[in-house]
Amino acid sequence: MDVLASLLNSTIGTDRAVMLGLFLFFLPIFFFAHWAVKRGARLSLRPIPGYAALKGLLAQAAETGQPLHLSLGIAGIGDRFTADTTAALHILDCVAERAAISASPPIITLAHPTALPVAQDLMRRAYQRQGYPEEYNPTRARFIAPDPNAYTTSQNDAFAYAAGVMRLVNQQKLIANVMVGNFGSEFLLMGEAGAQRDLTQIGGTSEPQTLPFVYATATHPLIGEEIYASGAYLSNKLVHVSSLLAQDIWRACLMGLLLLAVLLKTWGVL
Repeated sequence: MDVLASLLNSTIGTDRAVMLGLFLFFLPIFFFAHWAVKRGARLSLRPIPGYAALKGLLAQAAETGQPLHLSLGIAGIGDRFTADTTAALHILDCVAERAAISASPPIITLAHPTALPVAQDLMRRAYQRQGYPEEYNPTRARFIAPDPNAYTTSQNDAFAYAAGVMRLVNQQKLIANVMVGNFGSEFLLMGEAGAQRDLTQIGGTSEPQTLPFVYATATHPLIGEEIYASGAYLSNKLVHVSSLLAQDIWRACLMGLLLLAVLLKTWGVL
């Protein structure tokens, strides 16, 4: 066992080995859930007001011709906050699909260069699927970031991004302000700018220290793992629904193991 631990520590690291083990344990559960949903198993999704409100806001944007702003956060693709950025991109996929058949494409802002081509490609594909490729405008996805020679810390980068978003929110005629992804304390600045304009705001992040700012400024907050359910609630795709079912099974297994461990400890077996 010591040799195995030493080998893992010298190659991929202990933390990554634990994550890999958990992923390999989750994988067969996901395939089972996918098979069950494909065979007709029904999963009852609890209501999440933020996603219900977003669907209504997309309809209002099409009626009024005013766009909504979607912030993808300060993280990118390939870092430890990739999951948060991916959750925001799932929302963008749904928003772009609706915007492709209306005259009110969203305004997308982001602070990390790796998220820019993904956001642009999602929008391009949405317009192609709807049969309007000529309507696609790549400048609707805006990379807002400071001069790297002027700023040296990620905290300054985040506040510079927040300043750019605040200017956009104050100057543009928006139907709503949606901010989902990885954020820090700069979320409060962007949320306050939207609140002063009396905009409907949907905000979500997995960062515990940012959640109080989400509660304080967002009309419809998405708390923690709720942002990862965007694909299932907005597009109802088979893979996303299967993932939610697999997560529920995973939680049930963990709760069973914890209960078993408590009982064995109580009986003196452990």
